[in-house]
Amino acid sequence: IEIGAEPLQSSASEPPIPVVAIKHKGPICPIKNGQGLYECPMCHLVCTDYPVLQEHVELHLEECNFLEGNLSDLELAQRLQNEEDKQREEAARQEREDFQKLQRQYGLDGSGGYKQQTLKNMEKEVAFGKMQPSEYHKRKADMMESLAFGIDDGTTRTSGITEALCLYYQNECKDIKHVWLSMGTDHFHCSFGDKGWGCGYRNFQMMFSSLLRNSTYKDTLKDNSSIPCIPKIQSLIEEAWKEGFDPQGASHFSSRLQGTKAWIGACEIYSLLTSLRIKCQIIDFHQPTGPSGTHPRLFEWILNYYSSDKENNAKVNCTSKPPVYLQHQGQYSLVFSCSFIIHS
Repeated sequence: IEIGAEPLQSSASEPPIPVVAIKHKGPICPIKNGQGLYECPMCHLVCTDYPVLQEHVELHLEECNFLEGNLSDLELAQRLQNEEDKQREEAARQEREDFQKLQRQYGLDGSGGYKQQTLKNMEKEVAFGKMQPSEYHKRKADMMESLAFGIDDGTTRTSGITEALCLYYQNECKDIKHVWLSMGTDHFHCSFGDKGWGCGYRNFQMMFSSLLRNSTYKDTLKDNSSIPCIPKIQSLIEEAWKEGFDPQGASHFSSRLQGTKAWIGACEIYSLLTSLRIKCQIIDFHQPTGPSGTHPRLFEWILNYYSSDKENNAKVNCTSKPPVYLQHQGQYSLVFSCSFIIHS
């Protein structure tokens, strides 16, 4: 109950009458003056009939209740809107953080590419005393020369892998019945510049080293007879995208790989090889074909790829087939041998 002290002057000789403003749902007690008139305690309207005044006051109360209801609904709507805005802001913040994590994970965070990472990691080696300054400057000069010509400098290359496997299977491994090996393939491992993200590029270099040995592709690759360095591979993929290969893949990388640590996979290698006029195909084993998530159909396909239709009793078979570029769960491998194992 709110009580005010606003006086009503009925006449000059009468004392002031207090006005009471009330908020309730019960009967209203009107203010009656000495002249038999009834005054509304809320707006000072004077009535001669009590029922009329009662109805008039109830209209006041209904109006107050309506205004209070509207105010309550407005406050509720505002509170719900504020909560929704906070949820949207939190969802947007979480989405930005997740996107930034993915960018960092897949090398698209703008932190630089092969060259920047090489220099940064070599500087750390010098700071920790693991590399002499003279060696740092020599490696830097070699890297700049390699980047200028677009040719891998060969520091991570190991030749003779296939030949070593051939000798091993012939002389050492007794529980193998048949082995099929791909065309001669060199191994390339990661370096200061691509550690953590370069496996897709290194596997391409391995595959390319095998293609260069194969007379079938000699004429096709006459203009690309050297192993490209990683930035050059990125440039070649970008050129393939410009020619119209894999537009969806290009949009995923915003048509840009150079200067990034972006991971690449089978689709990018397919675009690159196809742009070089080398026929290739992507085989997708999108779900397990055996118990416990195994892929027997994948191994069957690889066996059929390497083995000849003709019966061959030789234990070790050196084929002219290029290696298989295998992508699985975001990882990349190169398959260049297949074998039958005799179980006791």
